[in-house]
Amino acid sequence: MKKIYTIVLLTILSMTAHAQMKTLQNNENEDSTISVVSYFCKNDTMEYQRVQGKMKIVDKDTTQRGEITEKFMIVVTDSTANGYKMELIPLSCEIKDIDNDYQIRMASLLWEEIKGLRCRFTTDELGSVQHIENWREIRDVLKKSYVTVFDSLYASLPVLDSVMPRKQLENMTFLGCSTEDGIKEQFDELEMLFGLHGSVVTMEPGESDDISEAGYPTHTRIESYYSAPKDEYDIDGDYVVNARTDTKLSGDDVKDLLSTTLSFFLTEEITDSVKKYTNEALTDKKEGMTITNHEQYCYFFNGWPKLMQKIVEINLAGLVRRIEYDSIEWTKRHWN
Repeated sequence: MKKIYTIVLLTILSMTAHAQMKTLQNNENEDSTISVVSYFCKNDTMEYQRVQGKMKIVDKDTTQRGEITEKFMIVVTDSTANGYKMELIPLSCEIKDIDNDYQIRMASLLWEEIKGLRCRFTTDELGSVQHIENWREIRDVLKKSYVTVFDSLYASLPVLDSVMPRKQLENMTFLGCSTEDGIKEQFDELEMLFGLHGSVVTMEPGESDDISEAGYPTHTRIESYYSAPKDEYDIDGDYVVNARTDTKLSGDDVKDLLSTTLSFFLTEEITDSVKKYTNEALTDKKEGMTITNHEQYCYFFNGWPKLMQKIVEINLAGLVRRIEYDSIEWTKRHWN
């Protein structure tokens, strides 16, 4: 059960780090800045490999939970004065389900259903994603595929329905892919690759204290620099943006967040059990939970994403640390 509620907390709290990073950029002095801008051409092609995984650390013992390795291609199908038309083409997916994780299991099942599905999207002239052109087609395929996935998942894990009722999970899942914005969130690699395009980043270190969208104190530090060429694949003018965001919750914050979110996913009996566990775990603990989000964005001189990395670490009262990592790195390129 600890696994399920940690996933919920991670999703809610870590999604604000990117917004905090953008806010800090826009508030900084404009001296010594660099603009993240695209200079793409029609038929430009990039191939990427994305690796996502999770680890759990208890009493200095590290356990690998699972890993997903995806390969995909992005092609510029048209280039105009107002922006670009692009297509994301899935190539392959390799999944290691080490800990019998239900999220990993779902990802594996879903890939078999949608591995031929392409995403056609547009950006503005700076490279910021604007629209998913075929989002309705994607929505229909996803909804049909999720039904198949849930059929298989709940058939292979009968106990799951007593913990996470299928109807509730289906409703939340379908709600998340019923609009264009929801489909954008499904293709989160686009946000990871192009989310900073159109932003102005300071070249000097900067820090900011703020309140996150979820209402918790955050501290963001951003530092960017031009990276010197290191090998034959680096080009003079390539650059890197680094950021770190810390979000802190008190013990009472953790309890309140559990009370208001778990009821959407879990049965009342299980929710009460998790709340009881949390109350006991946080008793006599001064600290509650800290979520640290490390982000690194590396770009070629022309704005094509080169290496994007995110590491999210959850520390629950010093008892359990959960780490999720996500990286997208280029493997092949063809530029006109």
